[in-house]
Amino acid sequence: MLALVACTNSDFNLTKEDAYGTWRAGSGLPTTLELATDGTFQATAWPVSVGCDGDPPATAKELRGTETIDFSGTWEEGAYAASPNEITLTPAPESPCGTPWIDADLRSEDGVLYTCTKLDTPIDLASAENWFILYRSTPEATPDSGRCFNY
Repeated sequence: MLALVACTNSDFNLTKEDAYGTWRAGSGLPTTLELATDGTFQATAWPVSVGCDGDPPATAKELRGTETIDFSGTWEEGAYAASPNEITLTPAPESPCGTPWIDADLRSEDGVLYTCTKLDTPIDLASAENWFILYRSTPEATPDSGRCFNY
């Protein structure tokens, strides 16, 4: 039997208060996401292929230079998943984002708060480059290889 153990400083007790604020995309992408305390959000330069319309690419690098949109709506913690460490964005009905919701896993590791939305790669083949990652601090141009896999 093989057992893998990773030693990280992960916080498994995140709340919606941890999500409030401005989030910025890593991987050299211009996206920002503002999560307000009143349950509303504003997304700026959001890649259309990340949850809104069409098929996402396999890597975040492939998102550079793709079509982006600005949209708003409401957000909540864990709306459609069993995990409370997830945020759900619900675009406003008049939004140019053509989806009822977008889910992102909320993470905290070694003091870095980030969200992870998987791109078009099977989970068992994915690495950090296969996730659209937003940070509540300074974004990483090249994500730590363990990002999005610490839970």
